[in-house]
Amino acid sequence: MALFSVLGIALIALLRQSTAFLDRGQAGSEIQDLLENADRRISEDLANVYIQPSSAEGLPDVRFNSWRIGFDTDADGEADAYGQQLSFVRSVQGEAADPTLRAAGSVPGAAAEIDGEDDQAESDRGEHRPAGGKQEVSWLVVPDGKSDRNDATFEPGLMTVYRGERFLVGGPPEKALVPGELPPEKGRPRKAGARYGVTSAREAKERMSPLMTGVLHLSFEFFTRHTLPEAGRLVVDGRLAEPRPPQRGGGGLSPTWDSTRGLLPAGIGPDQFFLAKGPSSLENSVDDVFPAKVRVTLVVDRVGSDARVGELAQGIGPEDTTIRVDSTRFAPGGDPVGKFVKIGNEWIQWSDRDDTTFTVERRGARGTRKETHASGALVRAGATLVRDVPVPAHREDWNE
Repeated sequence: MALFSVLGIALIALLRQSTAFLDRGQAGSEIQDLLENADRRISEDLANVYIQPSSAEGLPDVRFNSWRIGFDTDADGEADAYGQQLSFVRSVQGEAADPTLRAAGSVPGAAAEIDGEDDQAESDRGEHRPAGGKQEVSWLVVPDGKSDRNDATFEPGLMTVYRGERFLVGGPPEKALVPGELPPEKGRPRKAGARYGVTSAREAKERMSPLMTGVLHLSFEFFTRHTLPEAGRLVVDGRLAEPRPPQRGGGGLSPTWDSTRGLLPAGIGPDQFFLAKGPSSLENSVDDVFPAKVRVTLVVDRVGSDARVGELAQGIGPEDTTIRVDSTRFAPGGDPVGKFVKIGNEWIQWSDRDDTTFTVERRGARGTRKETHASGALVRAGATLVRDVPVPAHREDWNE
């Protein structure tokens, strides 16, 4: 069992050389079980990241990618919310102890994949090809959306976390979980034979398994040898540290990752990678890079006996810096990591509060956009977990 820290009473837990922060008031609650289960799954995946290319041509079929994907939650045809995907290849321990993995490849010519779809029946019929000791894994957080434009029951802001796996690295492009290309811009056709991975809510439902609903936020940020020690600190002098952009030679955490360095364009924006080298690097596995650590930030809406939510007492515009609600008691606030509220798809960081008012520190936080919100809109805070998870098999490019 993971041990979690309650910052307000100065308890900091260390587990597997990683640090976890759980905002005050969550220890022993129902929501802690949800956070612990997700934390264990993510940490176990990252502990087994595989980095050695294995194709006959030496091409980098082993990748580690993370970038945001746009979603249309209000059914108007335009992306209005984003979810981050994290996809990579990992090694698999204990194949001999798993009946399905052990039986894979026992029948000559078997071609089915172990991918979470009808695996038991396929195994009983001896249809699985050898697992090979590696699997593709993909995590994706998908914003809940309207069924159509007239859906009056939809409440923006909630998300679902999906995880997919398949025991075949490479294989048919349409089944790939680890993307080999960026998805085309809206309106542009998809390239035949391209490995885009999972890029839509429909594909996530068809090809992945839902792990958590009622999620408010899931993000991944990445440490490298260029990350300054002070830039990697979460809290400084009792306040949430100001984020720094990633920079060669000394900067902050990277919000994206592209191990090939040939997919994302160079830069520090939300759709760029600061270590990118250009398309010529795509097929050169020698200069591939893998992060040293991953900061996972997960916020889950409170459920059951922990359920709490507020309402806007009056509407606010995109630049307003005071938020009036029916009561601020729904929001934790003893620790800096918990001083956020979410209205619709927008995250807002607050610095101070009284019984009915939040004083805003930053609008459009956590990579969201500033929005207008009507009186009566639901205001959520959730429970927050932040963990820095080491990647034992990380790799840097020391030739630069």
